[in-house]
Amino acid sequence: MATPVKIIPTLHGEAAKIFLERAEERERNPHPSPIYTESEKQAYYKMLKESGMPL
Repeated sequence: MATPVKIIPTLHGEAAKIFLERAEERERNPHPSPIYTESEKQAYYKMLKESGMPL
């Protein structure tokens, strides 16, 4: 029986640049507060609001 091969995701372009910047920042400062983009924050607060969770 063959084991299925999983494709390893590879980042390119701007996504790779952002990933590397965040990884290097995390190496310099291993316990910072979370880094979220404005769109991630908006999506998070929208999810909380829709679920009825207090903000």
